[in-house]
Amino acid sequence: MPTSSTARRGSSGRGQGSQNGRKADANVRHNGKPKPPMPSMSMPRLRVPGGTAGNVLWWGGLAAVAAFGVVDWPVAALIGAGTWVAERHARQSAGDHAA
Repeated sequence: MPTSSTARRGSSGRGQGSQNGRKADANVRHNGKPKPPMPSMSMPRLRVPGGTAGNVLWWGGLAAVAAFGVVDWPVAALIGAGTWVAERHARQSAGDHAA
């Protein structure tokens, strides 16, 4: 059952775009003014080391943020345990698919 506020909203002209099946123009703000064009940026490709070097960076970085107090030790331990479980699962899945 519509309340008086929803009945007023539907009859006031606001929100009728979705009720009438019309979609709002993506280039227009809610106040009707056009959005300024957004500059495009290309993201540089970052090469993330894999294998032993990647593991050393990950585990060393995790230990460093815990040592400097950015995260608490229990949080770092939980992240480390989750990482270990995820890596084991990924290796096991890769082995199952290769066979």
